Amino acid sequence: MKYQLDTVNLLKYATTENAYRYRPIIRFLYEQYERFKYYSKTEEILKFLRENNVVEESYKESDLYDDLKKLEVWECVVSRQDKELVYFTIEEFKNKRLKFQITQPVYEIESTLKKLDDLEDELTGALESREFERILKDVNQLAEVKLKETDNVILYEKWNTLLKRLENLKRNSINYLSHLKSERAEQLFETEEFLLYKEQFVDYLTKFILTMNRNKHKIAKSISNIDQEFVNQYIERLVDYFASIPTLDGKEFDRERSKRIQTERWLELKNWFVKSNDNDCDVEILLKETEISIQTISRYALRLSEIKGNNQNRKKDYQTLASMFYACENLIEAHKLSAACFGVAHTKHIYGEEKLTDTHNEEVWEQNQSTFTTTPRNKEFQRTKRIKSYVKASVEEKQKQIEEYIKNREKQREIIESLIVENKIVLKNLGVVDSFVRKSILTWIARGVQTKTHTGKTDFGETFRFYVASNEKVKLQCNDGVMEMPDIVFEFAKESTIGR
Repeated sequence: MKYQLDTVNLLKYATTENAYRYRPIIRFLYEQYERFKYYSKTEEILKFLRENNVVEESYKESDLYDDLKKLEVWECVVSRQDKELVYFTIEEFKNKRLKFQITQPVYEIESTLKKLDDLEDELTGALESREFERILKDVNQLAEVKLKETDNVILYEKWNTLLKRLENLKRNSINYLSHLKSERAEQLFETEEFLLYKEQFVDYLTKFILTMNRNKHKIAKSISNIDQEFVNQYIERLVDYFASIPTLDGKEFDRERSKRIQTERWLELKNWFVKSNDNDCDVEILLKETEISIQTISRYALRLSEIKGNNQNRKKDYQTLASMFYACENLIEAHKLSAACFGVAHTKHIYGEEKLTDTHNEEVWEQNQSTFTTTPRNKEFQRTKRIKSYVKASVEEKQKQIEEYIKNREKQREIIESLIVENKIVLKNLGVVDSFVRKSILTWIARGVQTKTHTGKTDFGETFRFYVASNEKVKLQCNDGVMEMPDIVFEFAKESTIGR
């Protein structure tokens, strides 16, 4: 293909030293042209320049006339004599007042520049999901056309509609995905406000992908089924239609050039959907880019969620932990607190050979310790594979465990019953209690707060209700430590007794 790469004088009006005057002049002529007012008078242009503070009062109509003539030399405007004007003096007739019109190439340039004015502030492009469905429908209609029975105008309308849809799909999708990959978009992705719109973005892109996958193979199959000879005849009819359009420039119509252009447009449509020579078609590339955009958005959203969650959930934890370390009286206590919070500094992988106990209330340090034999890591000592053995407990052992469990439950029932005075348990009146009592009280509170009336049942079936008697804090003395709690009172039902 031959390209025109020479210097373009048309663009001088936007780059020269006096562009601050030339561009408003061209923009005024452009806006008048869009209103079907093809020619404008010099006094109209001058009024526009002054009202918009483009020029000073010293800028006369003669200066404007010189600027317009220079624009005409650059082929940005064309002039014609104002035949409607009545001349009253010989001087006016000699001047031959002119009207000016923007040229077609500069009209296209100015139209593009006008779009660029809003490009930075507006989102350009979109992912039109239904565009694939429209393209499929148009391809099928094109394949069903009977050339001998269809007028050239109808052939052109079907052809142009189909290829225009492809141009819109390509332009809008490229612009939209480019917007998502821009630096400004990445900055917005790093703000917390983006989390509010994350789902909308993902749903929008996912819908586009689903529609694309549902229709791309159908479109490719329909295009492949169209015979090339049919396409060649169709293009010949299109060229006949273009040749029949009357023009005034006197140039001879170039059939070969027109045929080449339409053939290239058809090949572009085919390459977009039909895979050839082991190369991905353009629609597959679009699919990959859209999926990458979803992954990028999800990655930013996940990072924001983690940062937000850590800042909100761990800040108070760290403050509390720091105050606990600050309260340590010596380094040994700090070491113990560190081990309790973070574990052993240098851990080894160990395993337990058996479950130590089934009791939930027994602490780890109260259980029997397991002994493990370690071997050096050298060739002389090789770690043998453990053989799992399963030994079933005997009937006597099971019976013994059951009796011990019943005995412990009875002992716990008696302890709880001894604490109830006049159907109440007042925490601040309790003396030193067993750790089992503390765990039971915490369990009751956890059950009670799940109801509006703060009621529940103990493990022994006793119904209770609790309330906070005052704002003071009480210290519950246990045999393994002290726990500060609100001033809570538990009330039990009068008609029932613990254990029944």
